[in-house]
Amino acid sequence: MSYGYNGSNPYDQRDNGGYGGGYNSQGYNNQGAYGAGSHEMAPLTHHAGDMAAETDPNAILNECRDIDRGIDTVESNLEQLRATQQRTLDDADSSASSQANRQLDALSSDTMALYRSLTERVRMVKSNPESNSAKNKPQVSRVDRRLKAAITQYQQVESQFRKRTQDQMARQYRIVRPDASEDEVRAAVEDTSGGQIFSQAIIQSDRQGRARAALGAVQDRHAALVKIEQQMVELAQLFQDMDTLVVQQEATVMQIEQKGEEVVENLDKGNEEIGVAVNTARGTRKKKWICLGICVAIIAVIVIIVLIYIFVVKGNNNKKRSIAIDSIRAVNAITSREELSAGSKALGRFARGRLHLPQLAQP
Repeated sequence: MSYGYNGSNPYDQRDNGGYGGGYNSQGYNNQGAYGAGSHEMAPLTHHAGDMAAETDPNAILNECRDIDRGIDTVESNLEQLRATQQRTLDDADSSASSQANRQLDALSSDTMALYRSLTERVRMVKSNPESNSAKNKPQVSRVDRRLKAAITQYQQVESQFRKRTQDQMARQYRIVRPDASEDEVRAAVEDTSGGQIFSQAIIQSDRQGRARAALGAVQDRHAALVKIEQQMVELAQLFQDMDTLVVQQEATVMQIEQKGEEVVENLDKGNEEIGVAVNTARGTRKKKWICLGICVAIIAVIVIIVLIYIFVVKGNNNKKRSIAIDSIRAVNAITSREELSAGSKALGRFARGRLHLPQLAQP
């Protein structure tokens, strides 16, 4: 892309003081100039509030559709800009008060206000977490690309107009100084002092009348170039802001995805640990029941043994003892009878016999 005599891009200067003034003077949310356009759009705060409170699942798609219509208006304005810029170059009256220049200023202001509004609306849409859903992401990406393409197209239109304006200024300088070198012409075209080089050329020129007319035209063109530079830098800043938002969004999305993966991983681990705990609890309960069963079985065996001992072994012992006692008693009874019988017999014999007492000795 050509940028005139200096051969470099004069608009890629983000710290340009002129840009700061032009950017802040109009305001990022300026809707006044845009309201005069053919496409009516609500204020940014209104749309932001609507999107925040919107419960319609198609809210983002509807917003993308509305942004699409705004980009259509931008593209239509760019076609009008080309024609109006050419009229200002062809117009003999190059003053800012000419009809062509007034139309160009109004159309440029409307288009820039529309760019600001659309850029902010795209930023709002992209900052919505729902913009990354499978349903919304294709449309959001499409309007983002369309708006960037429209910004690039406006930069090209302004760059071409700047080039044609510089060429016209170079021709006017050669009218004042036909013998000027290429370096002198370039210095005059790139002069930022408001036509000081042209003023010096008028003093040295023998064509005073035509030189003064050319000086007035050059001063008007120089003011137009300053405005073009401000708009070009602002467009570059808008483009950069959209890219910066994308980078920030990607970093945020990556962090969210990373946190989501960590949550899923923690949930999986938690489920595994819960499963292990459940299995462990089941095993523990099973072992408890087994131990309880063993204890009950042992107690039952002990009870059975005790009962067997009481009712069988001890009972048998009691029977044996009773039999022994009865036997002893029977033996004792028999022995007593025998003794009684023997005594009776002895008494009988005593009764039948004669009692022989021993004789006592005589003195």
